[in-house]
Amino acid sequence: MPAKHVIDTKEKLIVTTWSGVATDVDFIYDLKEYQKNILSKAEHYEFNELLDFRYITSIKLTPSGLRKIANIASLSDNKEVKTKLAFLVTSSLAYGLVRMYEAYRSFETRSTKTVRVFKIESEAYEWLRSDT
Repeated sequence: MPAKHVIDTKEKLIVTTWSGVATDVDFIYDLKEYQKNILSKAEHYEFNELLDFRYITSIKLTPSGLRKIANIASLSDNKEVKTKLAFLVTSSLAYGLVRMYEAYRSFETRSTKTVRVFKIESEAYEWLRSDT
């Protein structure tokens, strides 16, 4: 499952667009690469993130995989900075899975990101740009 990252330094935003089949293994691999190559850079610590899932063609994620992804993702959170993570989805299945991920992420004591899921792109960007 390819992931394409666009870093907008002016907006302090990282937009990742996923396409193809979504599996636990692919997400975990891509997340670790993302953490190593992008989130590990100090200039990105304060950036909000948008994960665009509108181009995923098939979802094969499991609850245990989502739990593991939430755990791995929280490892790169900077304890001194609170950021936002928006998911953009089109299907009800993706919406439900992201809500499950949101719950798993909230249980992680290291997590400092506020997570929200959106079906409308403009609402996701509005939330990411807001101070709340």
